[in-house]
Amino acid sequence: MKTLKLTPILFGLLLGSAGLAGCDDGSSPDLPDAVTDDGTQDPGSDPGTDPGTDPGTDPGTDTTAPQKAQVRFIHLSPNAPAVDIFAGGSALAGADDLSFPNSSGYLEVPAGTYEIGIVPAGGTIEQAVLTVPGLLLEESKAYTGVAYDRVASLKALALEDDLTTPMMGKLRVRAIHAAPDVGSVDIWNIPAEGSPAKIYDDVPFGAVGEYLELPAGAYTLGFDVDEDAVPDVIFQTPSLPEGLIINLFAVQDGEDALFLNAQFQDGTTARIDPNPSM
Repeated sequence: MKTLKLTPILFGLLLGSAGLAGCDDGSSPDLPDAVTDDGTQDPGSDPGTDPGTDPGTDPGTDTTAPQKAQVRFIHLSPNAPAVDIFAGGSALAGADDLSFPNSSGYLEVPAGTYEIGIVPAGGTIEQAVLTVPGLLLEESKAYTGVAYDRVASLKALALEDDLTTPMMGKLRVRAIHAAPDVGSVDIWNIPAEGSPAKIYDDVPFGAVGEYLELPAGAYTLGFDVDEDAVPDVIFQTPSLPEGLIINLFAVQDGEDALFLNAQFQDGTTARIDPNPSM
């Protein structure tokens, strides 16, 4: 399993664009200006000097689409208030009043380097509880920004999402460890028949597991916190259809209860509590 290096994120919005300008030297010796009824010349009738008739110099004819990226945000700090995500000094529409443990949907933004502030809902950028250096959002790529840990030690990480369609009959999932009081864990798949299989090994707090493509269906997952190959906490997922792409976060709530928080493509989330009977 590959563990990604964690770096804080601060996405700041750079929305500047440059227009194109054209020019014409106006010299057309064989095409004199037309003469109006009052005997004066009408320079606007000369196609050699009217930039509006020259598609090569009319900025309105440039139809190049701006390069876009997608980004969404999820609030996983159990004792932090609802937050607004700021970009370029102002709140980012669609990622405001975001409360634990909820996610925004994807927001389409121009590709580029961003800076972000995480601010208590309704506050100003000067009240940001986390501001971190910028991150490059590349054209046609999708990202998830994660705020996690308790507010006194708030952290952030950036995930690059793989939104390509999973193989037929499969779903795509990766595990992210965001439970501050839980040490490194092994994660096991416990099938109804057959032997349990370790699917993630020694995942530390704040780490991100590789994507796995698994058959659609329900899963029993075991978390082993002491590496004795015996799961200490068991989670039972609902039946998951093919085609889903899931970020599966291990999280603690305000009462320190451990649960799984599944984040889906559309920005919705689902809480999965431990199975008390297993």
